[in-house]
Formats: sequence, C-alpha cells, structure tokens
Amino acid sequence: MKMPKRCGNCGSTDLKRLSAEETASFPWKDYPAVNLKLSGDIVKCGSCGELLLNASQARGLDDKIVDTIVQQIQTFITMILHREKCEQKIIAAHLGVSPEYLSEIKSGRKIPKFQTFNFLKTMALDATSFKVSAPAYQSGKQAV
Repeated sequence: MKMPKRCGNCGSTDLKRLSAEETASFPWKDYPAVNLKLSGDIVKCGSCGELLLNASQARGLDDKIVDTIVQQIQTFITMILHREKCEQKIIAAHLGVSPEYLSEIKSGRKIPKFQTFNFLKTMALDATSFKVSAPAYQSGKQAV
C-alpha cells in the first residue's frame, strides 16, 4: 500500500505503518470492541489515532472481525468442555440457549449478540461463573 501523505481525519502528516504484531480495537454491530491483529500494511495517524485503510482493507475488515469472534467462541467452548468435562448441551443450558444454536455459533454459521458472547467468555475464564450459571443452581436445587 502506498503511504498516504495526510490523515483524512485530522490532516496530520504524523503517520506510521503498523507492525504485523500490533492490534487495534474496532466497534462492530453490538460489540463495543473487537481486537484484531493487523497486517503491516495498515497506516495509523500519530495525532488522532485514526487507522487509514485502503478500499480492499475496509471491505475485508468485516470478515476479519467475524473470523476473530468465531475463533474466540471456539476457544471459550473448548476451554469449558475440557475444564468441566461436560457436553456442549450442558454449556448451552448454562447460557440459556438451545444446543443447536450453540453449535451454530461455534461453527460460525451465526454470530451471537455481545451479551451471549460476553457470558460465554466469563464462563470460560471463571469456573465459578460456570457453576453459578447452572439452571439447577438458580432454582435452589444445588448446594452452595
């Protein structure tokens, strides 16, 4: 990509090409921020922080965001399955979704709302959250 001369947002000439290891956060639909690894072809304004994307990069951004979310969902489900030694339908019950829907979000055929994604992430990273989210726990049938 040819290096632009000025930022289209603020007009600054303080531009730098990002390294391949850098990440940027993008809002997407009802997700407040999705962190993506960026290619070294992306330019960032040093003054306002705006990322300067060419047309092909902008067109591919949505697909890259979806791929990132799907990879994270797959990781979270795998983490829970290994830690809890349970079946996927148990995770679905904890999330309050059908096993079919959980399978669809795991495969990437559907993207869940941010709340479902965030709850899955919380259960993956905090074993207590998984136990407390059990339907039996909420109805008082499980010992504390």
